[in-house]
Amino acid sequence: MIPEVRILGICGSPVRGGNAEALLERALHSQDEDPGVSFEIISLAGGGVGDCIHCNWCLRKQEGDRRCSVDDDMTAMYPLIEEADVLIFATPVYFGRLSGHIAAFIDRMRVYVHGNISAGMLRNKVGGSIAVAWFRMAGLEMALITMNQFFHAVNMVIASPDLGLQGGSAFSSLQGMGRREGEDKLLVLRDELGVASAASTVSRAVELSRITKAGTAVLQRYSKGM
Repeated sequence: MIPEVRILGICGSPVRGGNAEALLERALHSQDEDPGVSFEIISLAGGGVGDCIHCNWCLRKQEGDRRCSVDDDMTAMYPLIEEADVLIFATPVYFGRLSGHIAAFIDRMRVYVHGNISAGMLRNKVGGSIAVAWFRMAGLEMALITMNQFFHAVNMVIASPDLGLQGGSAFSSLQGMGRREGEDKLLVLRDELGVASAASTVSRAVELSRITKAGTAVLQRYSKGM
């Protein structure tokens, strides 16, 4: 039996329905023909995820399902993160790096490194990164590498696409040259190679998740047999 895969997409753009969210959604829908794959998207556009205040509460005081001393939108996201098999991060590129919204979100994931209950919970889950830039040489790879660095920190498996190196990357202007056409505000969807790289990232993440889950099941059966 092929393992089911639950994907949680996190869009770090402050713009609802913008290019980053459109690309993330298109990439996730690329798996629609696979009945074993489901997904949910969380938008950080509301700005409801505050900064990590480095109080170190999570190191010693976690109880039950509570992960962090800061009670904001992140409180409801922690259970979704833990239930997911795959995390896909998407961000616009601002000044050569990822957005402040997703940077704050990643900082709040510190609980999965240091939490007295939650440390290690993301181990062997799969992570994938998607970035959207307005023009060429604007920092796509830096944004992707920064998100992947988080996956390294929590011992997740990183999905590298067949098209590209660090993750899915696309332009929100025509040919990545800072040009627009008419009133179309979702020009990222015209970047065929960019859309394909994002879809490839998600497809690879699903593949790796199934490999990991199948391997874990075999190890569990083997350990019981011992």
